[in-house]
Formats: sequence, structure tokens, C-alpha cells
Amino acid sequence: MKKKKSLPIHKRRPSMQLLVCVLIALSCLTLAGYVNAITDHSNRAERLVTFHDRGEEHVVLTNATTVVEALSDANMVVEPQDVVEPTLGSELFSTDSAVIIYRSRQVIVVDGALRQKVVTSAAAPSEIVAAAGIDPIRNNDEATITKGNFVTDGASAILTITRGSLTPNKIGYKPLPNALTKSRGAQIFTDSNGVAHRETYYDLPMNVVMRHCGGGDYTIREQDGAKIDQDGYILVAANYRIYPKCSIVETSMGPGKVYDTGGFALRYPHGFDLATDWSNNNGR
Repeated sequence: MKKKKSLPIHKRRPSMQLLVCVLIALSCLTLAGYVNAITDHSNRAERLVTFHDRGEEHVVLTNATTVVEALSDANMVVEPQDVVEPTLGSELFSTDSAVIIYRSRQVIVVDGALRQKVVTSAAAPSEIVAAAGIDPIRNNDEATITKGNFVTDGASAILTITRGSLTPNKIGYKPLPNALTKSRGAQIFTDSNGVAHRETYYDLPMNVVMRHCGGGDYTIREQDGAKIDQDGYILVAANYRIYPKCSIVETSMGPGKVYDTGGFALRYPHGFDLATDWSNNNGR
């Protein structure tokens, strides 16, 4: 009687190999589903969102993952002509997020003998004059926004520009109670014109950007670690479209001058990143 030839193992048990492959695939799918579930749960975790709206703060605890969802949970309405920072479709990454709303309103611009009304959501004086088609504001011009009266003025705000009234002086140190600190890391600062800015800090060599405003070196302010230019202005990164290079701005740490910009301006166009020596502590 002839013996049956034994088949090689790889030919004898194809079903076993197939089963192992299927089990591995199912394990991968299960793991992927678990990771997605964890991620989704993380994204949907409760977070505090603070809305800064016309000088008032509204805080809501929400599971929203985008600005527009958080607005809905807070029962807040924004009109198409209003400006929101970050934008409505932006994701909320932090468990404690800040959203700034700039409402469209009527503003009267007074520039010498010129008196012009404009409807705009622009917040900064430089933006308002651009919307009104008026000459840009220079560093030696004084621009002040005051509250208007609808009955007498026909507008909710008045921007008054006094050309050439400011004389550049060396800036001294004047501590403010709401100044940005390393421990805070980030905050919302509302300037004297009512414009809300998200302030953060960074610590990088500033040699290259110093060329933007006539050169010169910078030093570290002993009292608070801010990087300042030869006139005492804090080195500030900002959105060049709203705050051009070398423009003077108001920050919680004192007067600043715009030397730099950064990616943060895409999310918070009115935001300021203040140059400090808080991370490296190397005097540069």
C-alpha cells in the first residue's frame, strides 16, 4: 500500500493563516476605534470659554469644540458684520479659552476740521481710519476713542485724532496691576481705547528684528524682564496689517513698539506677543 504524501505546512493549512490575518486586522480596527473614542472624549471634555464683548465678560462651561458651538451654548448672537477672534469655525483647544467679539457700530472720526461717520467693526484706531478712508495715524499723532451719544452725535463712538501732538520721549517704567506675568502666561488686556488684546510672551534673540525700526540694540528691563529698545519701548510682535512695523502700541506692561509678528496673529489679529527674558534668563 502506498503512503500518502504529506503536503508542506504552508499548503496544508491556508485557513489557519487566513484566520490569523483576520484576527490581526480585527485587533487593529478595535484599537483604532478605541483611540478615536478616547480622542473624541478628550475633544468633548468640558471647558471654560470666556467671551469678551464690549467691555463685558461672559463665561460658559461647555462641551463645545468650536467657537460657533460655544456661542450657541452661551446663547450669544453675532451678526455677519461683527468680527470674532478666533473665527467662528476655529477649534477650541484649551480647557480655558478666550473669545473676543468686536461689534459693528457707527463711529464718528474727527480729524481736524474733518468729521466723518463710518459703520465698522474695526476696533483699533488705525483700522477705523482705514475704513473711513482717512490718512493713516502716525506715531506722533494722538488718537482717542470716546463713547458717543446717539441723540447728540448719532454714533456710539467718537475717534478724535490730533495730528503731530505727541513728542517722542524715553519711556520710564510704570508698573501696572494687570501687567502680564510669566505665571499668567496669557491674558486679555483692554487698552484705554477699549480694544481687547490677547497678550502672550516669547523669548527669542531680537537682533535681526531691531533693524526694522532704525537699528540699535535692546536691553532687559531690570524690574520685570521685558526686552526694551533704546527709548524704553517694549519689543512687541503684532499683526502688521493692523499694527504696522514701528507703530507704538499700548500693552499691560507699558508702551510698546512693533518690531515683529508671528503665527498667533492669524488666530488673534489684535493680539500682542511681548518679548521678555522669562524663559532663557540669559540677558538676551
